[in-house]
Amino acid sequence: MFSSKPYKRSQRVSDNLRREIANIFSYEINDPRLKSLTITQVLLSDDLSTAKIFVSDYINKSITEENKEITSALENSKSYIKKKLGQNMKIKKLPTISFFIDQKEE
Repeated sequence: MFSSKPYKRSQRVSDNLRREIANIFSYEINDPRLKSLTITQVLLSDDLSTAKIFVSDYINKSITEENKEITSALENSKSYIKKKLGQNMKIKKLPTISFFIDQKEE
């Protein structure tokens, strides 16, 4: 017999969050500092209460130099992003979101 859930719910919601936030960055946010950001990973707690969202800038590759600017832009747009997620996602309670700069070497 096979399992109807190939991976846990937090992973499915995490994938949906990543997709929705990427769409918000691409099409709905007007801040040019956030337009070129890529969502590299979303780590969601098992109880779906907190989400760590890792972002990177593969186009400009200067995210380390502008770290403070991008971090403040992400903080300023957090409420707008959460509002848009609430409109686009079908979950009872949205997780608390936190943004982190992905420092992985390529």
